[in-house]
Amino acid sequence: MNGRRFAAILSIDVVGYSRMMQLDASGLLKSLNKIFRDILKPTVAEGGGRIVKLLGDGALVEFPATLSALSTAVGIQQKMSAYPWPREAIQLRLGVHAGDVLVEGNDLFGDPVNIAARLQAAAAPGGILISGMVRDLCGSQPYALKSQGVHRFKNIAHPVETLSVVLEPEKNSGTDNAPARGDLRFCKTSDGVTLAWECSGDGAPIIKAPNWIGHLDLDWRSPGIAPMIRSVSRLGRLVRFDARGNGLSDWDVDQISFDRFVDDLECVFDAAGVERAPILAISQGGAVAAAFAARAPERVSAIVMLGSFPLGRAQRNNPQDRARAEALKSMMRAGWDDEYPSLRDHLAQVILPGASIEDRDVYAADMRQMISPENAGRYREVIDNIDVMYLLKEVTVPCLVLHSRGDRMQPFDQGRQFAAGLPNSKFVALDSDNHILPEYDTAWPQAEREISSFLKAYV
Repeated sequence: MNGRRFAAILSIDVVGYSRMMQLDASGLLKSLNKIFRDILKPTVAEGGGRIVKLLGDGALVEFPATLSALSTAVGIQQKMSAYPWPREAIQLRLGVHAGDVLVEGNDLFGDPVNIAARLQAAAAPGGILISGMVRDLCGSQPYALKSQGVHRFKNIAHPVETLSVVLEPEKNSGTDNAPARGDLRFCKTSDGVTLAWECSGDGAPIIKAPNWIGHLDLDWRSPGIAPMIRSVSRLGRLVRFDARGNGLSDWDVDQISFDRFVDDLECVFDAAGVERAPILAISQGGAVAAAFAARAPERVSAIVMLGSFPLGRAQRNNPQDRARAEALKSMMRAGWDDEYPSLRDHLAQVILPGASIEDRDVYAADMRQMISPENAGRYREVIDNIDVMYLLKEVTVPCLVLHSRGDRMQPFDQGRQFAAGLPNSKFVALDSDNHILPEYDTAWPQAEREISSFLKAYV
């Protein structure tokens, strides 16, 4: 029967399906059949749902009542978590939305189906992401929800409020076990500045260039940095350090300059005993990594750049950019320590517009502990005057350049310009507004796949 009807839609996806198919296709299919027989089919039946269709890596399920869809999603994930897996556990991502669907025979179409699929893609492995409409339609319900911000999804005309379901136990949130952290260590630069550095993970080295400001401890809970640390630490031994003037490195320093940033990167290479390695670079770290690769090409095997730029605001041919650079620098020196609403809250909004309010609040509060007001102003002076256009042709190592289309901190054309100037680069456009990517950003799975695939050739 064709027409329209109200439905709550549950979209289900198998995490890492393609990778697992390549490793063991017959074993995976056998496990998926057991999941369908033992978990999916009976749980959907209990909730009064209808399996609209099964896909190779997921399923689409319809419910007449929204709370039934939500309860079924929770039941599926709880049973998946408790299932006695004979090998590496399979994880699912689930998304739930509701509204009027188009009915054609046994199939369903329309925004509720599309949005449920987008939510599922943005959910953490082992997690459930729902829309604000689902929360409102369910009313009083027994599940704890955590806001994950308002998102604009590809090919969806209006923004969607998103919330994750807090599952008990919350061991299947997609972070896996935190990678092993090494001891905090220190090294001295040529001008006597003490830099703090540490390692996480095992295997061949990967060096992370510092971005904006940071803190070796606080970065582990940063919504945009922690997912990258965890992911890359699974590929090899990730070496991170706090740049001079911030974090756990010396704050009282005579010189904060771009050249010193490049010197400090070389100092950490030496301190960690690394002769040659790929560099992970975010934001201004991309320019620092490029400058170091031009200076010492024998020490850099490849570079990953996310949200990077070859020209700082003050160097761009745009009077508004230069005016903003001056205003931001002055505001940092005068208002960095202000209470809410503060400049730091504004920066968190610009850097992570798609993050949840809670995550942005944490990031804004943590920035206050990362750097002093005076050093924040000095940092902006350096960052806004970056210009590495002249040396890009000397950076011959393979480079992966990723940039969000809606990046408000560093515009998309800066990433494209960076990639165009590098002789051996691949450019990846991400459908996101975030400068750095939270794990629940719909672009994060794509970025993680690209980075992992690229770096595996060099570790």
